[in-house]
Amino acid sequence: MQFEAAQSEFIWKLRPRDEDAEMALARAIGVHSTVAALLRNRGISDPRQAREFLDVDLSALSDPFDLPDMRQAAERIVMAVGNSEPILVHGDYDADGITSTALMVRFLEKLGAVVHYFVPHRVNDRYGLNPEAIAQALQHGVTLLVAVDCGVTDQKIIADARSQGIDVIVIDHHEPGSQLPDAIVVNPKRHDNPIESDDLAAVGLTFQVASAVCEMLDMPQLSLARAFLDLVAIGTVADVSWLTGDNRIMVRHGLQLLPHTRKQGLRALLDICNVSAQPTAQDIAFRLAPRLNAVGRMADATDAVDLLLADNPDEAMRLALELEGHNRNRQRKQEAIFCDALRLIGTEVDLDSEPVVVLASPKWHIGVVGIVASKVVEQFSRPAFLMCGDSGSYRGSARSIEGFNIAEALESCSDLLLTHGGHEMAGGFSLSADNLDQFRLRLNELGRQLLQPQDLRPSITIDCELDIRDVDEELVESLAELEPYGQGNPGPVFLSHNVEVFEVRCVGADEAHLKLLVGEGHNVFDCIGFRMGELARQLRKGDRVHIVHTPEFNEFGGRKSLQLRLTDLRRADKTRPAASR
Repeated sequence: MQFEAAQSEFIWKLRPRDEDAEMALARAIGVHSTVAALLRNRGISDPRQAREFLDVDLSALSDPFDLPDMRQAAERIVMAVGNSEPILVHGDYDADGITSTALMVRFLEKLGAVVHYFVPHRVNDRYGLNPEAIAQALQHGVTLLVAVDCGVTDQKIIADARSQGIDVIVIDHHEPGSQLPDAIVVNPKRHDNPIESDDLAAVGLTFQVASAVCEMLDMPQLSLARAFLDLVAIGTVADVSWLTGDNRIMVRHGLQLLPHTRKQGLRALLDICNVSAQPTAQDIAFRLAPRLNAVGRMADATDAVDLLLADNPDEAMRLALELEGHNRNRQRKQEAIFCDALRLIGTEVDLDSEPVVVLASPKWHIGVVGIVASKVVEQFSRPAFLMCGDSGSYRGSARSIEGFNIAEALESCSDLLLTHGGHEMAGGFSLSADNLDQFRLRLNELGRQLLQPQDLRPSITIDCELDIRDVDEELVESLAELEPYGQGNPGPVFLSHNVEVFEVRCVGADEAHLKLLVGEGHNVFDCIGFRMGELARQLRKGDRVHIVHTPEFNEFGGRKSLQLRLTDLRRADKTRPAASR
């Protein structure tokens, strides 16, 4: 099967509608008819389910004791605190691992425990549990190690810890191997877990462990939520977890708590990022999370944990400024590696026959290849495996598209790999340089089996058509009921046909962004199309266009106004788009 190079024009996929069912749902729960359409598009058609989705009550959170090994984990923590046993919290170097570590450390300290923590270095340490952490634990007389966001595949190191008198609790949401380690393992993805669980991030699992301990100690759950859901919101959104079920409830409440957080580190981070009075999931994804992740990519993630644990405002601001510097350094390296990756794709990858991009360079930085892999996926609409080399071996990160499961792909290549792990859409791995060519061949063979040529075309899923004259403040306020938006609950996307262009210009650095004034009759709206500035040359005042957009409020300089955030557009003098269903 031959694969064409990815097309630059998006496929518009318009969701099917049942307007009678939408109106019935809207009347049943008292919402805007467009909100009802969006709920149905997200698989919520029953009025009871819709009310639960919109209410997001904390009392609706799942019982933590439904998770495997939860009772044993809570009992062991209670025993350690009661016996004044020193505890080591072992985290991970991404934002989910960082927030999980900070949450567990803060919680244990509130219980009066003596707590130490360890976060591995992305470049210097292996992924997962580290021997260095076990050595530190022994030095401090630790008898309980709590691993958050890691550990489920670390049988050997856990066995070593157990042989030296250290009990281990693993709180991890990654896919387990065929055999669990000799530990208390709180992981909803365990093969022996009979209950279907939400796709909790590690920080959400950590919160549930704390909740179980509070229940066992008869401590108030509301106080726990107020103390820690801000961290849960950041880690969950940063890990691109599905914002449904428990995740949606915790993130919704965490976002409401963020403006009032008493954590000096978060206050400093919010100030550095210039986040608005009421943060959104998008503020976390594009402002807070990149800075927390950057320190783990470019330096020592322990600094980010220190920030989230800081009590002194001056120390918190110093650490926040350090994170800002690391983020700027990350941006520079990321752009250089992306340009190099584009060059290699042009010379080493046959896009007509290779559905999977596999690239390696000894010059690249391991902390950035994952982000660049995401940009390659965005640019070419195909899975990307990028890696850097050192001493005859490679370490890399992978990102994917729908239909190509990264965790399963890596498992199918496990005989070629030194280490591997991940989720459906992302993963990490290492391999000997001698196996690189075979790895590339195996992945592309798998890609040809799983992916069709149309899967490699970028597409936009559109919720419904929307007459531009129906866009008003009431609609935008109604759409806010569906927030937070993210994985599993995407932001609404609408198609408005044949609107008139009144003004065209470019804004931003290098005029990268498109600014339009469009409308119909007296209904006129500002539009912003990020990274769409090149389209300005194709548009003139008086043109008619079909636009794919999201209505939203723009708050700038104390003024609040409606605007349309553009995703794509086509000139209406071409064939009217027949969006695929």
